[in-house]
Amino acid sequence: MKKIAKIFSALLLSLVFALPLAACGGGSVDLLEENIIEDQYDNYYEIFVRSFYDSDGNGIGDFKGVTEKLQYVRDMGYTGIWLMPINPTGSYHGYDVTDYKDVNPYYGTMEDFDELVERAHSLGIKIIIDLVLNHSSNNHQWFKDGLAAYRVGDTTSKYANYYNFSTIKDHPGKTYRQYSRNPDVYAEAQFDQAMPDLNLDCKDLRADLKDIIEFWIKTEKVDGFRLDAALHFYEGDNKKSAEFTKWVKQTADAAYKTVHSEDPNAESFIVGEVWSGESDISDFFEGSGGASFFDFQVAQNGASSYVVSTVNSAMHRLDPKPASAASSYFSSFATVSDKAHGCVPTPFLGNHDVGRIAGTMTRDENKIKFAYGLLSLYSGSNFTYYGDEIGAIGRSSSSGGADEYVRVGMYWSDKIPVMYPQSLKTATKIQGDALSNYYVFPSVEKQLKDKGSILNYYKLCNNARNAFPALMRGTPERVANANENVLVFTKTYKEETITIAVNFSNKTETVTDLGSALTLKQGICVSGSVKGDGTSLKIPAYGIAILA
Repeated sequence: MKKIAKIFSALLLSLVFALPLAACGGGSVDLLEENIIEDQYDNYYEIFVRSFYDSDGNGIGDFKGVTEKLQYVRDMGYTGIWLMPINPTGSYHGYDVTDYKDVNPYYGTMEDFDELVERAHSLGIKIIIDLVLNHSSNNHQWFKDGLAAYRVGDTTSKYANYYNFSTIKDHPGKTYRQYSRNPDVYAEAQFDQAMPDLNLDCKDLRADLKDIIEFWIKTEKVDGFRLDAALHFYEGDNKKSAEFTKWVKQTADAAYKTVHSEDPNAESFIVGEVWSGESDISDFFEGSGGASFFDFQVAQNGASSYVVSTVNSAMHRLDPKPASAASSYFSSFATVSDKAHGCVPTPFLGNHDVGRIAGTMTRDENKIKFAYGLLSLYSGSNFTYYGDEIGAIGRSSSSGGADEYVRVGMYWSDKIPVMYPQSLKTATKIQGDALSNYYVFPSVEKQLKDKGSILNYYKLCNNARNAFPALMRGTPERVANANENVLVFTKTYKEETITIAVNFSNKTETVTDLGSALTLKQGICVSGSVKGDGTSLKIPAYGIAILA
């Protein structure tokens, strides 16, 4: 595979030893030389355009705003961006699409989007966009024409078959909603009245969807898609839903290969939302022909989350259990890998549908950092929700759980008002004391200047994943170690083997006999720094050491 070397530091890897990489204080952190491989493994950053950055001062984030901040995204070590829905819509969130081949006018023009993609690619950042194929808006012309035809029994209109229309409301295992009276017409709509489900068995619809996929890849040059609600493509039928995902993957790959014909290994990146347990996720991985699926068991999907439960166990102040936390965490590697069936796992900590990780970690800075450190050691393409890298909270005590509060604006600096997406046309600007409801930690501007910030911890983790291909792709193997509070394991990918030591205890721990030939390459610590070499390391509480 083609390799791209992007140098972020003048220091060669062989000269980087035990640096106080996570120590507090001013200035930037020390980064390693990257070794980027062009494949399906990346650090992805999820962006809600409306709340990210406003380039023209109208209170709504836009494409130009994202373009202005692309260098920030790349400097943070992200090599891919997932843009939440960018199509025309009737809502603030965008999951009720009214036109699949255009962009939301509040975000800018198609030319603005083209500029964003071109600039991202020039920085080595892939762009995937939300593709909402489980349902459309009830204001989409397909639905309007289909409903009108179905009402009068017009069998010549193909659009009457684009949706699951019926004169009967009750369908076991499915949700039908009423869209017409006299005569009564219902349509399957699992999530909302405004989002009727598409009939994905319809051949004419498939032809239109193929055209849409090819448009975004061939004309607009995106690198793939995030598939919303993949679990529900065929409600209650994982096999058929996975087969449809496979069709999307094959269609996207064929288009992508024509755009990147010079690269025989060119492949689109498709990641689906299967918000369910391990068995369902495994079914989709196995049957979808190379697509990826978000691993909700890694995320904060309840108390059993691999990362959240590990952090809570290791950091429980009254009854610390570092040894058991270490063992449980390492065992999750195999679980995540096995369910992916040879495809690329996609672990994450949070997104727009769940509370932000900073809130789940009880606003404890060390917990927030350590959670991302543990996430970064999984193989796969991991995802970060914008704002998580600064410890954004998202929901205040008065929010009532409304998901708009998980999509409040990025806190760039004290000089730039933060946006809250209250409605389609306007966005309330959060200022003054109200900031404390959403942001416990400082702005991007301030955290960039603090080596010990959450932001710089995230940057170090991403940099390590970019510097060591084995960290993203390698096969893990646990290494026997006398200190049970420290997990030691190797990850091997092709000719590269790295050794990783993770301290799960709340005090500095010493590790010996790691191997005289090993050199400390990177220390990632919630505070303090790793000291020593391969023969003997002193790792601060919840610190991570990478050796080679």
